[in-house]
Amino acid sequence: MRFPSRLLAANMLFALMIWAGYFVVVTAITVGIAVFGRLTGSVWESATQLPQWFALFVGVALVRDWLPLYIAHGQTRRQFGAQAAVTVMLFAPFLAALLALGYLLEKVLYGLAGWPQALDRAHLFSEPTQVPLVFAEHLIELAAWILAGTFIGATFYRWDGGGLLTIPVGIGMVVLADAAIGTDLRLPFIRNLGLHLPQSPAMTVGVAVGTFLLGLALTWAVIRDVPLRNKPS
Repeated sequence: MRFPSRLLAANMLFALMIWAGYFVVVTAITVGIAVFGRLTGSVWESATQLPQWFALFVGVALVRDWLPLYIAHGQTRRQFGAQAAVTVMLFAPFLAALLALGYLLEKVLYGLAGWPQALDRAHLFSEPTQVPLVFAEHLIELAAWILAGTFIGATFYRWDGGGLLTIPVGIGMVVLADAAIGTDLRLPFIRNLGLHLPQSPAMTVGVAVGTFLLGLALTWAVIRDVPLRNKPS
């Protein structure tokens, strides 16, 4: 079994199909709001919240479902860990590119209909057409969500219910990534923490890279000697 190429390609194809269907649904909602209500800004901006959860579950499955399969077919844990990191590094930008494309397609729709594509939240970008910044923001966010899922999935695979204790660590990685790009995770108990980092390109890149390396290191610490199960639960 070739890894990560087959696993990566399968996840990319699945993500592309999910994105296409999701964009159609969001567009239908956008038109519905414009026809039956008052459209004041970008609907895609709000819609980008859900793909983060998709990224989380991809991360969970990467270790929990695929590690035992690939180890059983001759991969060592070290090989799997290194190639899983490659998978994350390639899959996160793929998802980020799809979200950036969503903004551009929405821009075309809004331009044809004469609707305002205003943004409601703080971002690295001020306009949806600033593709490099849109891509960078979602890349940082999605990489953190995937790695949080990878780490949490690994701990549940190894310790079953003990993995619950690691969920705050996963949340911490996501919060750090959001703080680095100046956005707010839309959970009340997180907003109340008031975590704000000085905004600068160096800070953003430094925290993003640090969060990525932290996620890899924590996951590797869990899976480096994890015993395989005959029937993963």
